[in-house]
Amino acid sequence: LTKDASSPDWEPLDSITCPGGGAQTIVQAFDVPKGTNQSIRVNFRWGGSASTCSPGSYDDHDDLIFTVKENPNFTPPPTPAPTQPPTPVPTPVPTPMPTDANDGPPPSPGGVASYDEVLGAPKCSFAPSCDSGILLNGRANINNGVEPNQPNTLNTCTDGPVGSYHIDESIDRIVVTRASGGDGDLTEGDEVTITATIWCWGTGSNDRIDFYYASDASNPVWTQIGARKTCPGGGAQTMTASFTLPPGSLQAVRANLMYGSGTAGVNKCVTSSYDDTDDLVISVRPNTSIQGLVASPGKSKHDDVQGQGAIVYVEKDAEADEMEKKLQQMNQSKEKPAEDDGNGEKGKGKGGKALKVKLFD
Repeated sequence: LTKDASSPDWEPLDSITCPGGGAQTIVQAFDVPKGTNQSIRVNFRWGGSASTCSPGSYDDHDDLIFTVKENPNFTPPPTPAPTQPPTPVPTPVPTPMPTDANDGPPPSPGGVASYDEVLGAPKCSFAPSCDSGILLNGRANINNGVEPNQPNTLNTCTDGPVGSYHIDESIDRIVVTRASGGDGDLTEGDEVTITATIWCWGTGSNDRIDFYYASDASNPVWTQIGARKTCPGGGAQTMTASFTLPPGSLQAVRANLMYGSGTAGVNKCVTSSYDDTDDLVISVRPNTSIQGLVASPGKSKHDDVQGQGAIVYVEKDAEADEMEKKLQQMNQSKEKPAEDDGNGEKGKGKGGKALKVKLFD
């Protein structure tokens, strides 16, 4: 707020976080000061700190000038006299506890991803969750919805270039959270939930989504999580899938939204004209209880050293196989595979989606 629009001296009123995604209405009340030509400003920003004019790439600021009728009985409130702040009492700094070098880096304060140019997808460092933020919003180069750093996949999967933003299909955000909550970093063996914010075309009955995970984001081998799911409705939707984090320090999750019901193929993605595939890379702490690699002088098919007195590092084949089976069982969905409801014929184009024909004598 400024009481003189001709020579503005902006006074901050409040800083408010959006209550949700999409269209929102945010209200701020204030007392009108003395002045006949005043103005208010709204500075909308992504991240950063409070400012009257933040310079971010996604920021927006607009002013509205309004005329105020003079009130002869109005007396502005007196300026409060400055007060001397009390002398702060110094707070003793605690002595840090010694840490083991194997503990790894300290926990990250947040779980918002940044784009990794080497991997070609958003990546989070160690944190209790991982949020793609706005890095996946949109699809390919569609009208009004160009996806940043497209296609945001770890392999050769590409996005369909046809359609318009928030009319046709798009994956706009992916978040990975620990199912049980808590503040600790994501760790091997944690049950996690993938939440994808997507846009489904029409009634949603022709749109479907697949979820995957890979234990090594640098060389991904994708495992599907449960069965393919159909959009529950049209427009903005939130769809989820849960699995247990396997061993691996740099893992990835994938969402593949498609029109119809195509075949994923070797790269685990459907890439037709309206389809969108996005990956999110997460950093995962080790959990020694599920590691399966131990030091032992025994023999195994993996032995690389022979001879008396040698220390041989052995992979416990039976235990590793059993652990892999358990993880696969934990990640299997209890749902029955979805059947085609007849609304999404394979190979049917969207070109005729709004056409109806009636014949009369």
